Amino acid sequence: MNKTDEMNDQVWNMINKEKQKDKFLKTVSAVAWGVTLLVLITFGVYTWMDFSRTLRLYNNGMMRFENVISTTIPFLIILGSISLLMAILATIGRFLRLRTTSLLELQQRLANLEKLIVNKD
Repeated sequence: MNKTDEMNDQVWNMINKEKQKDKFLKTVSAVAWGVTLLVLITFGVYTWMDFSRTLRLYNNGMMRFENVISTTIPFLIILGSISLLMAILATIGRFLRLRTTSLLELQQRLANLEKLIVNKD
């Protein structure tokens, strides 16, 4: 094997390692989002139970309507925060992955061009 083939193999090994890292990150991300959604749904159920209880008290004239609405505010704050965090991280992640992939592809194409030029000579 000549030096160009070795460099080509090294580049392909790097690309394969990056793909393995991507698979691992996808798995970790899926599990983390699954747990987050489970916790969010559980919190939503508890919020709904509290909301329905305070709504019944409001309908019986024992509580003001502002108190009924205030039971949903913590859930809405958490839901909004998670949505904002997800949007920011997804945007940053997409940008970084696109840049990394593009650089590796460019490096591989340059290695292939170098190999073609060396073989022609």
